[in-house]
Amino acid sequence: SATSTTPEFLAVVNPQLAVISVGADNRFGHPTPEVMERLEEKLGPENIYLTYDARTGEHHTIEFITDGERLWVRVER
Repeated sequence: SATSTTPEFLAVVNPQLAVISVGADNRFGHPTPEVMERLEEKLGPENIYLTYDARTGEHHTIEFITDGERLWVRVER
């Protein structure tokens, strides 16, 4: 919603990336443009992963891989 992921929350949590699970028929319009703007400002658009992109109609599978020290993200479209 527009009230989630506030700047104060992001400052405390200090995330390195965000994963947003979105349904294809999402009638609520989540994530809201305000939330995306806050996340993009904090993380940069390259560190935000959506399971469904309404702009392109693409579904994405997001996989996290780690060796215990480093983290890689693989996205299958």
